Amino acid sequence: MDGAHDFPAGHRGFEAECAALLGIIEGLPPADFGRVTNCRPWTLHELLVHIADSLRMPDPAVPVAPATLARGDAADYYRRPERGTVAYRSGNVDQTRRSARTVQPAEVATLFTEAWKQTSRICAAHDPDRRMEAVDAYLLTRLMSVAAHGIDVAITLSKPAWTTPRTLRALRPVLADLLGQAPPEAWTDQDLLEIGTGRRPLTPADHDGLGPLAARFPLLS
Repeated sequence: MDGAHDFPAGHRGFEAECAALLGIIEGLPPADFGRVTNCRPWTLHELLVHIADSLRMPDPAVPVAPATLARGDAADYYRRPERGTVAYRSGNVDQTRRSARTVQPAEVATLFTEAWKQTSRICAAHDPDRRMEAVDAYLLTRLMSVAAHGIDVAITLSKPAWTTPRTLRALRPVLADLLGQAPPEAWTDQDLLEIGTGRRPLTPADHDGLGPLAARFPLLS
């Protein structure tokens, strides 16, 4: 069963977004894996391993592990209090660095592909007519991960972001939910993703337009 065709239209971006990033990974010269990223202190090698690890289902037998998604709300996944703690962030950094030490740069593309395909396959195995909302919400959080970190990879390599329009449409409601209202009319969906995830700072004009809501940014990181 092909996961790209079995999810609601907004979720089909998961396959396309992963495929776009894979094309970048496969074209990387070995020296680029050692670049320091804007996700400090990770190198590009470590960031790519983190992306692969973040896409992998915790347990193939339990498609939706996070209890925060029991109501099928992807935004709630990012509202978890522990995400803002030093322990959570430092634990993420340390775990990624340990994982990256077991993977050679030449193996990263395979690691990433296996993780993405496993998640897509597990989610697609659920009957679309009866699939729990939480399964769809969980896949949206994985799409957010690959899209936001894809921007990190683009920044690190000084490339334009390649986020697909389908991905941007799928993620807009999640970011608007975290903001608590529709984003400024002048923003494109790419602006919302980059600013909402902290990949680009608010401008003085953004601060003026948002007023007190400016304090909510980044909406997630």
